[in-house]
Amino acid sequence: MNLLKIHPNASRLVRFVVLTLIALFLVDYLPLPSGTKEVFPFVGLILVVLANWILYKTENKNLDELGFNLKGHNLKYLPIGLVLGVLAVLLGYYLKCFLTGDNIILHQNINYLDLLKQLYWILPTAAVQEFICRSYGYKKLISIYNLRIANLVAVIVFVAMHNIFNIGLFGALFYSISIVIGHFVFANALLKSGTIFFAIGIHWGSNLANNQLFTEEKLSTSILFLEKAVVEEPTGFNPLGILLFIITLNMDFSS
Repeated sequence: MNLLKIHPNASRLVRFVVLTLIALFLVDYLPLPSGTKEVFPFVGLILVVLANWILYKTENKNLDELGFNLKGHNLKYLPIGLVLGVLAVLLGYYLKCFLTGDNIILHQNINYLDLLKQLYWILPTAAVQEFICRSYGYKKLISIYNLRIANLVAVIVFVAMHNIFNIGLFGALFYSISIVIGHFVFANALLKSGTIFFAIGIHWGSNLANNQLFTEEKLSTSILFLEKAVVEEPTGFNPLGILLFIITLNMDFSS
C-alpha cells in the first residue's frame, strides 16, 4: 500500500491492468440468463468500459477523456471509421489480386441476414480490443512517460492478443508487422480525432471487410471472393492485412 502511495502514477497503471483483467474474466462468471452471450455479445465491452469509467472517476474525470459519449461530433466517427476500414480493405484486396493474378468474382447471392449478424458480432470484439490497448492505460502512459513508450507497450499488448504462432515463422512475421501498423492506425485515429469511436469504427470496418466481405473463399456474406491463380499462397501468409494497414495508415485522420 505504501508503495502505491509513493508511486501514484504507477499504481493507476496497475489498477488499470487489474480492473481490465477482472472485467475480461468476469464475463464467464456472471450469473446471466442462459443464452445471453449468444444474443448479446456486448457484456464484455460493458465491463471493460466500466473499468475505464471507474479509473477516470477516481481522477474526477469521465469517459469524455476518450471522446466516448453520445455527442454527435464524436458518434459520427463510428460510421466514418467503418466506411474507411471497409474501403481500405477493398483497395488492398484489389491490389493483392493485381499482384497475384487471382480473379475477383462478384457474389450474386449474398445472405444479408448473415451479413447483419456479422456486423453486429464484430463490433464488440473490435471495441473491446480498443478499450484494452488504446484507452485509459494508453493515455496514462502518454501523460506519465511519452508517446513512444505508450506505443511500445500498446504494440506489445496488441500483438499478444493475436494468435501469431500457428501460421509458421514467415506468416507470423508478416502478421505481426500488420498488427504493429494496425496499432498506429488506430492510435492515430484516436489521438487526431479525440474520440475512441474513430479507432473502433476503423477496426470494426477492417475486421468485417477482411473476414466477411472481401474473402478468398466464397462465404454467405462475401461481396467479392477469389478464383485463385494456379499457384496457391503458402498457408497462413496473407499480404492483404499488410496492404490494408499500410493504405489506412496514410489516410488523413484529421477531425
